[in-house]
Amino acid sequence: MLIRSTIIFIVFFSILCGYSIAAEDKNDPFDSLLPAKSASTGEKPKAVEPPAISIEGVLWGTDMPETIIDGEVYKVGDTLKNVDAKIYKIEKNKVSIFYEGRLFEMKVTGKKEAK
Repeated sequence: MLIRSTIIFIVFFSILCGYSIAAEDKNDPFDSLLPAKSASTGEKPKAVEPPAISIEGVLWGTDMPETIIDGEVYKVGDTLKNVDAKIYKIEKNKVSIFYEGRLFEMKVTGKKEAK
């Protein structure tokens, strides 16, 4: 009988200790995973303008579409040379560009001729 009660005590104690250790490792399910909001300063967020580029043309009907921007040829995933912007998508008459955390859809403007 003593052995039986000792085994029951050890099992019960193991389960109880295991539960308390596991409970310490878990996060609170009601805590937000988002960063904490800072106090409002009354300032409006900075408006991001699209990059100052000229989309001169698009080669669109192929497996790897390309675009001509400011005299340079780019494909999807390329970063523009003079602007910290990335080509996101190339369509028939527009190019989607990721610039300063926003996605801009810009239409083909054609090559600007010098006068």
